[in-house]
Amino acid sequence: MIEGKVGSKKMNWKSTPKGNSGEAIVEINGKSETVRWHRDDQGIWIETSQGYKGFDVRKTINDDGAVQYALLQRKSANLVNGLSFLKAGEETDASSASKIKKNVKIKSQMPGKILRVSIKAGDAVKKGQSIIVMEAMKMENEIKSPQDGIIKEVKVAEGQAVETGAELVNFV
Repeated sequence: MIEGKVGSKKMNWKSTPKGNSGEAIVEINGKSETVRWHRDDQGIWIETSQGYKGFDVRKTINDDGAVQYALLQRKSANLVNGLSFLKAGEETDASSASKIKKNVKIKSQMPGKILRVSIKAGDAVKKGQSIIVMEAMKMENEIKSPQDGIIKEVKVAEGQAVETGAELVNFV
């Protein structure tokens, strides 16, 4: 069993997805639904009662060593960052989730061009505040602060091209 959260939707896979394609029962916000998937070279296609959608999947390991995923919906500007999943029985540490992490680094999830930088070193930011706008795949992607904190260093400038994994901003 896999538990996770995408935005406000709480997901609970009743069976672990295995292989390049298959079918599983997933509970989404308490309602069970059949989900079919098919993997390809860059990601996954998912079929639900709401339709058939493709996602490019990027796996990263954050500075704490935790595995996180970014999903970019194909034919759309929808980007979901920072997804992580728990195996059955695992729990998140609620006390650490509420604390501000130090030395957090925001990295580019894809290659692109920096269009706007709305913060500078020393600025105090709030979780969810827009800090950078980046053009990638001919779409503008707004990068938001993952937490409240103080900006230690801005590592990019407007007009700069960046590669996947490039550091954009560091927190104190």
